[in-house]
Amino acid sequence: MFINYIIKTILFTIFFPIFVNGQNFKILNDSILIDNSYLKLEELKIISKNEVIRTKIYKIIQSTYDIFDGLYFDTPEERIKIKKDTLSKRILENRLRESNSGFEHYEIYYDKNNIINLSISIQSYGSPWEGIKYYCFDLNTGKRIGLDLFLKQDKLLKEIRNILKNQGTKIYVKRNDLLNFKILVDKSKQVRGIDFSIFDTENHRNGGYEEFIVHFDRIEIKEYLSFIYKKRF
Repeated sequence: MFINYIIKTILFTIFFPIFVNGQNFKILNDSILIDNSYLKLEELKIISKNEVIRTKIYKIIQSTYDIFDGLYFDTPEERIKIKKDTLSKRILENRLRESNSGFEHYEIYYDKNNIINLSISIQSYGSPWEGIKYYCFDLNTGKRIGLDLFLKQDKLLKEIRNILKNQGTKIYVKRNDLLNFKILVDKSKQVRGIDFSIFDTENHRNGGYEEFIVHFDRIEIKEYLSFIYKKRF
């Protein structure tokens, strides 16, 4: 899913945090050396002067995968530093594999008009297990936009079920599955559709839950979008 973000090339320079800039975010990057390869560490930084909103979002995204036993960090700078310190200690103690250390990866799909759509992936070191969760936030309020984005939810769910059935996939689609979506944009940053990610939670595999994509283009999804958010796309 995102194994390619693990850097396999040995670098002979000193690593400093790197910033991938967006309108409302930065992705902080660092790395650690394991077995002659550098593994990338990431953390999402929200750009907002409103501390209450930043804190609200950080608490949600930091709880996606419990890699610090419920411990919350006020800043992404602090969290990525603790990630590096913790993993470095496990490497020195030769406990990295047995500790099932997870490496998080962030993807930003939409960042416009104070709406940000992203995913947080994780891969367990030394294991085939990986997972992914999707989020959409309103940066005016710090609220997670999920079910509120869609009207006619029963009809939308029925259509998703029919598409999966036509694909030969038998999965029971629940209302909360509408939380997992990716906003697709074209080169001019205009919305061209939405992909829903439906997970087969009934049949667990060693690599995690299998993910099935259901696509709606801009015209198809238009009737299901709430007016309050549609005008901001």
